[in-house]
Amino acid sequence: MTLTKYVGILASGLAITGVSAQGTDAMSEIAQLKAEVATLKSQNGDKWLTEERAAEIKSLVKDVLADSETRTSLQGTAATSGYNNGFFVSSADGNFKLNASFLAQARFTYNHQAANSAGTAQVSNTTWGFENRRTGMAFSGNVVDPSWTYSARFNYGSTVDPYTPVASAMVLQDAWGAKDFGNGFSVKIGQFKSPFMAESLRNDGAQLTAERSVVDYYFSGGYTQGVAASYLSDQFRATGSYNNGPRVQNGNWAGDGNNSISLAGRFEFKAMGAWGQFDSESSAKSDEAGFMVGAAAQYYNNRGGTATGAWYPSVSSPVYGASVPAAGAQPTTTGALDWTLDATYKSGGMSVSAALVGANYGAENTPAGPVTKYNSYGMVLQGGYRFTDTLEGFGRWEWVDVKNGAVNPTTGTVVTDVNNFVTFGVNVYAGSNVKWTTQFGISLTDVGGNINLTGAGYLPDNNTAAKDQFNIITQLQLAF
Repeated sequence: MTLTKYVGILASGLAITGVSAQGTDAMSEIAQLKAEVATLKSQNGDKWLTEERAAEIKSLVKDVLADSETRTSLQGTAATSGYNNGFFVSSADGNFKLNASFLAQARFTYNHQAANSAGTAQVSNTTWGFENRRTGMAFSGNVVDPSWTYSARFNYGSTVDPYTPVASAMVLQDAWGAKDFGNGFSVKIGQFKSPFMAESLRNDGAQLTAERSVVDYYFSGGYTQGVAASYLSDQFRATGSYNNGPRVQNGNWAGDGNNSISLAGRFEFKAMGAWGQFDSESSAKSDEAGFMVGAAAQYYNNRGGTATGAWYPSVSSPVYGASVPAAGAQPTTTGALDWTLDATYKSGGMSVSAALVGANYGAENTPAGPVTKYNSYGMVLQGGYRFTDTLEGFGRWEWVDVKNGAVNPTTGTVVTDVNNFVTFGVNVYAGSNVKWTTQFGISLTDVGGNINLTGAGYLPDNNTAAKDQFNIITQLQLAF
């Protein structure tokens, strides 16, 4: 065997050890090769390495090391388990994959209200305590091949919101399967978020503040069951859905109002940036400039519905008559149309977003007549800025004007909620998996009692003459 071949074998052995774990056997072979090269060197003296042989050896070593680098790269991409924004297990060919992720939000909330008016029962001005606001696990991946995907998400929520219909309960949220047909087209069937408000469609742990806006509590479509078709390109994405109606998660085919026509659709245009930027409300210091605008609508005609407030049968929401004072008369929903417009801009740690939402609701048997239309509106403006990679400040203003046709049992007038809220605070990050949020929220108007806002830190005002209810929330979030 020539010297060149010996050196080539030696280089191959060194390269192979970079991509395989053969342990002591590999090291023993390398030691033997070194010994044989040393013997040849001693036999040939100073003439053992000619310029021609040196060139051959350099070329051979270069080729072997290049092959080693390629093998190492392939080994990384073909990993069958590990962590990549969540833990995963996969078959060697990638056709079957399971991703697992976890979210925990533990918080302390302090709420203060002004004292009751004279002559009424005294209620404590302050309330505070700890809670596990959310604890969730999600499983997703693909089966058969990467074009067939699925998702199942379970979440414990401490209070009622558009995504948790029962307080202090573990509920099934996402439960769907999807097929990617290529060229940007895909179809999803099962339970998923109604393709309506941008704020609603982001995951729980992707919010800028500790809690979604009060506007989201009023107008979000929450989860629905049905089928959705989507299209995605570099600048546009759109989703249209035929479903059972907003906030009807975990229902069945015979549920009230399920034979109604319910449609929802959302269209988005991205003028700059990457789609992934808009999955979170925060902006990283490394973010490029990104700008997106969106528009959506959802319609429900309640054909054949018999139950009062059938639009939102499972979650309390006053927008469509599903939540009124205990002694109030509740109208029957005849149909509703929601719409929303929104815009988001991000760049280098700065994020700014705005959303306007409206709802037109038809009701029968109302104080104003046999069939009456009610219009409700909401608006959210918020922004954040990362002073460093670990420190972020934020602020938000929101307004709602909701009329739902329900009658106040005391005054006999139609219930109207007009609320203004201001929230500001800071986020402290430890990498991308840990976030500590501390925020201050204040109600600039009376907080009505027609919707559960404890998750947002507010209680029904104990004095309608006082407008100074405020809260402090500090929350630790773990997500992986």
